[in-house]
Amino acid sequence: MRLRASWVALAAMTLACAALPAAADAIQQIIDQVTVAEYQSYIRVLSGVDPVYENPPYYIQSRHAFSGGAHIAAEWIQGRFESWGLSTYTHIFNWTYPPNVVAELPGTTRPQDIYLITGHYDTVPNTPGADDNASGTSAVMTAARILSQYQFEGTLRFIAFSGEEEGLVGSEAYAAGVAGAGENIAGVINLDMILHPAWDNTEPDPDYDLDIGTNAASDWLAQDLAAKFAQYTPIDVEVWLDTFGNSDHSPFWQYGYSAIRLSEHTTPENWYEGANDAYHQPTDTFDNPDYDYEFAHHAVRGSMAELISLAGLVPEPHAFAALALAAAVARCRAK
Repeated sequence: MRLRASWVALAAMTLACAALPAAADAIQQIIDQVTVAEYQSYIRVLSGVDPVYENPPYYIQSRHAFSGGAHIAAEWIQGRFESWGLSTYTHIFNWTYPPNVVAELPGTTRPQDIYLITGHYDTVPNTPGADDNASGTSAVMTAARILSQYQFEGTLRFIAFSGEEEGLVGSEAYAAGVAGAGENIAGVINLDMILHPAWDNTEPDPDYDLDIGTNAASDWLAQDLAAKFAQYTPIDVEVWLDTFGNSDHSPFWQYGYSAIRLSEHTTPENWYEGANDAYHQPTDTFDNPDYDYEFAHHAVRGSMAELISLAGLVPEPHAFAALALAAAVARCRAK
C-alpha cells in the first residue's frame, strides 16, 4: 500500500513539474501562433491583391473614407470578427464616413477593465495602403483571431478605426463616446505603419526598431510594452515622447486614458527625414521590396504579449488543477 502511495506521489510530482513550465510559457505559446502567412493574408485583401469576394471576385481598389471600397473593407473586417465568435458591431459616428468596426471578448472576473488594440483601415486617395495602414489593421485582426480562443479576466476590444486620414474623426468619436459612458479604458495599443523599419536603408542600421509613441501619463504602458518586446521578440524598440499625436491613440489622451502608438518610425522621422518614400503614395503596395513582414510579425507578437499580460489570461481548467497540485507538492516538501 505504501509502495503504491509512493508511486502516486511520484506521478503527481512529475505532473506538477511538467505543468509549471507550461503555465509559465502560456504567453509564449499563444503568441507563437502568429504566422507571417496569416498576417499577410489580411493585408493582401485590404490592399487589393486578393479578392474580398469570390463569386464574382471583388477587389478593393481604394479604402479612402469616401470610397465604396472603404465600406466593403468594413463589412469584410466585421465578417472576419464575427467568424471568430467575437461580439461584433459597427460604430456609426457620422453617415458621411464608413463605421468603426468593434469586436469584443468580455472579461470573466473584471470585465469593467477594458483593453484596446486598434488600427485604422482607411487610406488617403490613390494608394493601396499596404503599410498605411493595412499593416496595423491586419495586426488587430491577427490578434483577434488568436485571442478569441482564450478567456481573460479583463475585456479585450479589437477596433478598426475609420476616418483617421481625415483628422482622426473615427477615433475621436469613439473616445468621446466611451468617456461619456464612463467606461474604464485601462490601456490602448494602437498600431499604425509597422512594415518599413529600415527607413534610412544603411547598414548597420541604428533605426531598425519599433518606435513606441507616448505621452507622460501613458509612459507606464509604453515601458511595460517595451519590456514585453525585450522578453518575447528579437526586435529593438524605442520609447519616445509623442507631441504630435497624429494617430488614433491621441484622442484617448484628452479623456485621461493611457494610450500608445506602435510605428516603424517617429513622426519627425517620417515627416521631416523621409522615413518611408512610399508614405501616402501609390507605391505603398503589398510587394514593396522595402517592407519587412518578419519585423511586422514580431510587432504583432509583442503587442499581443502585452495585451495578454494586462488582461490576465484565465488558465484552462486542467491548468488550475496542475497549479493546485504543484502547490500541494511544495507544501509537502516544506514539512
